[in-house]
Amino acid sequence: MSTIRISKQQKKSLLLLHFLELRFGKHIPVNTSFLRTKVEAELNEESHMEISLAKNHFLVSLRTLAKHDYLVFQPNTGKLINDNVRKTESMWQLTDNGRQFAETYYSSLLRPK
Repeated sequence: MSTIRISKQQKKSLLLLHFLELRFGKHIPVNTSFLRTKVEAELNEESHMEISLAKNHFLVSLRTLAKHDYLVFQPNTGKLINDNVRKTESMWQLTDNGRQFAETYYSSLLRPK
């Protein structure tokens, strides 16, 4: 597996998925638009100016994480996974590598600098 530089929005996405798994159980699929709005809100809280994540760029960043085995995605074809989500929207889950990265990232956030 090749190493990649993971952006702040990608780290926030992995961390959000990890927290959702801790709360609701492992292997919970989360849709792209929910992830994007939550990550955008977190980045806006930290920033001094308004941040707007482009839908396409966010999707590409998630697909990059999937390509490097941090996430798994599956289409919501026929609304079989979730009735409340558009049928063209992808659903995302953490892999073991993504879970490990999120745990390590969260523990590094807790350590004093």
